[in-house]
Amino acid sequence: MATKYPESESSETKSILLISPNAKNESLWVTGEDSATCEVLNNFPPLGLATVAGLTPREGYRVQLWDELVHGVITPETVFEHEFDLAAVTGYAMHRKRALELCELFKERGVLTAVGGPGASGEPKAYAGTADVVFVGEVERSWPRFLEEWRAGAVEAEYHQIDKPSLEDSTPPRWESMVEQMAHYGMGAIQTTRGCPYDCEFCDVIYLFGRRQRHKPIEVVIEELREMVSFGFDWVFFCDDEFGGDPKYAKALLRRIIEVNATFEKEIRFSTQMCITAAGDAEFCELLAAANFDMVFVGIESASTSALKGANKLQNLRGDLLTSIHTLLSHGIGIRSGMIVGFDEDDTGIFDTTYEFLQKACLPSVGIYMLSAPLGTRLWMRLMHEGRVLSLAKNKDLGPARALTNIIPKGMTRMELYRGYRDLLERVYSWESFAERICGFLTLAKDSVRHEDGVVAETDAAALVERLGGGSDMLAATRRILTHAAESAPHMLTRARDLVVQHARFFDSIQATLPALDRNIEREEGGEMILEPFQRATPLPRDFKQGLGRILPRVHRRVFVNLDRPERAPRALTDIFVEFLLRVGEGFSGFEDHHTTLIEELCDRTCAEFNGVAAVHFEPASEADLAAAVDLPNVKRTRLVDDLFKSVFQKLSEMRQGA
Repeated sequence: MATKYPESESSETKSILLISPNAKNESLWVTGEDSATCEVLNNFPPLGLATVAGLTPREGYRVQLWDELVHGVITPETVFEHEFDLAAVTGYAMHRKRALELCELFKERGVLTAVGGPGASGEPKAYAGTADVVFVGEVERSWPRFLEEWRAGAVEAEYHQIDKPSLEDSTPPRWESMVEQMAHYGMGAIQTTRGCPYDCEFCDVIYLFGRRQRHKPIEVVIEELREMVSFGFDWVFFCDDEFGGDPKYAKALLRRIIEVNATFEKEIRFSTQMCITAAGDAEFCELLAAANFDMVFVGIESASTSALKGANKLQNLRGDLLTSIHTLLSHGIGIRSGMIVGFDEDDTGIFDTTYEFLQKACLPSVGIYMLSAPLGTRLWMRLMHEGRVLSLAKNKDLGPARALTNIIPKGMTRMELYRGYRDLLERVYSWESFAERICGFLTLAKDSVRHEDGVVAETDAAALVERLGGGSDMLAATRRILTHAAESAPHMLTRARDLVVQHARFFDSIQATLPALDRNIEREEGGEMILEPFQRATPLPRDFKQGLGRILPRVHRRVFVNLDRPERAPRALTDIFVEFLLRVGEGFSGFEDHHTTLIEELCDRTCAEFNGVAAVHFEPASEADLAAAVDLPNVKRTRLVDDLFKSVFQKLSEMRQGA
């Protein structure tokens, strides 16, 4: 049902405020002297908001981007240059509390409010009732439709975009309202690709952007790069979930970047996110180095082979992991590694194993977390079924996200996980351990001289540490690192200095996290922590069975045709609809068009699992093949709806009992 708002004259200019909400940044990547003087306040500017701004017609709309980490936290006393007609907030699940606060604040001002982004897309019902409008999924189609309906005087409570739009004709991001703030970001931001070919158990990227990658035209990317350079950035981040997922496209883009980079007054550095499998492609590694990629985020996740298998991180098992890491590092490409402890395959020995692995790997930058189960991921589904997902909602002041977990681990107690993790953080982020890893990286990269590299004047370690506010441990580590760089890899001196600056930020963040961990351990051991089973396995919604009869023939056809053993279709269908109901939750009120993409993705992923095929290698039947399939069981005649309804009900009941 549409929400009515007063109609306005078509000539009226609508003012829109697009907000990136405040949240403590635990992992600033910033490097160099700017970060030492606190000029840099956030990693990169809000590309998602700029993308929405780019989708907004210039005629009839005035758009202002606002990043609370840079512009400042919005309060009831905040005075803007002009009044706004719409305040729209983006963010992840971690931003939910602040996003809802912002909606309430602007509603009190009489402003229409909206939310979108991964957080709202993952659990839209959590925002309903507070935000006037909720956007689910990508918005290339839904945002323009909303603007038209808003101007006409009535908007829907939710806008769902079913399809995954091509990026061939993507509208460039609009940054003009933030030009003066660009100096407060560590690097520029460009998206070249959406989607990820992998299916890691703890990740929900494929639900947001799909498994099949979609790319922007290379020349469009180059124009965005030129714009970032015009803003003064000398470091640009490609915010793709898997930069190398399509090697043909990635290599063509890298070759073009190399050409364009040579035309800039100062050569630009780049970073991105990608899989460690890139190390097995010598040409790709050489192109990354030649294009001046000096830091990439890689989800290493675990030092345990069995844990990687359990998490379906199979791509990390295509060769020796340490060798692959060292291959990338030898090209002078630093790695920021994501690591997780607490997988089902982990026992208390994982903490020593992880520390030893990180030191041997010589990883220059590391982010470590306890395993948590994000809502809607395969991990969350499985642990819900096992009664191992907890709600911490009734507790306050739990500290930063890395100081807690919502799961009951399998190979150790929660307190063993907390204590082992706490000690691991202290060891890994110590200045002595950091210096050992950086010296190893410099040794591996000693022959990685690139045309932009040159021997630089030796940095005064004492002066640098004084600017950073460090103590004797930092000074000893900095002297060791800079001396080793000067002797073994003088072309890396600037890089070495920058890594010291970056680690100083990480070190401070960890020092703030440790007391929060200690408090959480003390509260949980003392019985003060409220730990409740996460209640999501609700009775079957009233409208489920009726709607099931309508959509089941098509879903059954997709599953039956794609399974190697079609007789397993009923079991597969049960898993599909249980997972679907868990994802949509108690807000389900009937099957809607926007559910189609999710159900099809669940069908394909479940069929891949039943066929024993990695999701990345699974090719579902085409629409033509599905339409041409014959000799399928008659859904109505076999009373499959009744049987499936009972099966789904039973499985959900078991999950509730297990919880």
